[in-house]
Amino acid sequence: MTPVNAKSEEGFELQIQSLVINVKSASARMAFQEKQLSMMGIAWKRIPAVTINDIQITNDNVYWDGWQRPLAPAERACLCSHMVCWKMVFNHNTPYLILEDDALLADDLSEVLIAATQIKDFDLLQLETRNRAKLLGTKVFNFGSAEMRTLLVDRAGAAGYILWPTGAKKLLNHVAKQPGLADSILAKPGLLRAAQILPARVIQNDMAQLFGVAPELPPEASSVSSACHRRARKSLSQTLRRIMAQLCLGILQCQRGQKIMVPFGKKTRISTITTKTSSDDDASL
Repeated sequence: MTPVNAKSEEGFELQIQSLVINVKSASARMAFQEKQLSMMGIAWKRIPAVTINDIQITNDNVYWDGWQRPLAPAERACLCSHMVCWKMVFNHNTPYLILEDDALLADDLSEVLIAATQIKDFDLLQLETRNRAKLLGTKVFNFGSAEMRTLLVDRAGAAGYILWPTGAKKLLNHVAKQPGLADSILAKPGLLRAAQILPARVIQNDMAQLFGVAPELPPEASSVSSACHRRARKSLSQTLRRIMAQLCLGILQCQRGQKIMVPFGKKTRISTITTKTSSDDDASL
């Protein structure tokens, strides 16, 4: 597959649009994303994040206990926020770039979004790196100024990825039966036909200095997953699920591929925005 720049009948370059998950109280983050995306000419829509006050965390414990360990309320809310985006991808029958509101974007992301309109054989294109080795296929796909490889084992997050309707359907079918961390579900072995862009075009703000980039937002402790949640007491069923998941990962690591520390692309500093006035459905789409 050799993606090329796509043009509409009128001659304009086609580009995948973005959905930005944002908590209403985090207006500075949304203001930053608005400026960052607008500077790149990327159309966007704000998706109000689901919060722990929006979800029923006690009425369906049988469902929420169905992962490898207990899920904290913030982790459940994070999954539900991504599910809102997955449903939009499926219902609109078009791919979207899905971003969390602390995502830092490489300067040429808009070019990647144009090239990605030509992808036909994948469910998800992972744009993020988190300084963890990934197992990638050895075949390299030409992707304009970048390259793309099949993603065999991922250890990134969920801050920036392109999702196609085929992938959205698979994800929604999966979470209808079993919950999990959003990034863990995206990386679940065998669930999606996934690929990785190299260099990565997205990092989270907390990774900035590690990749030699100036942070754009004030540092914040994660409200999604803390050490106490990760060490929470597991039921027997959760322990067995954890063991099976680790065995599966161990088998996958034996596949033919290359373990690669995916680098991050070039990022020009954007002045931090501290205020923004907008409604929950503020959008440029």
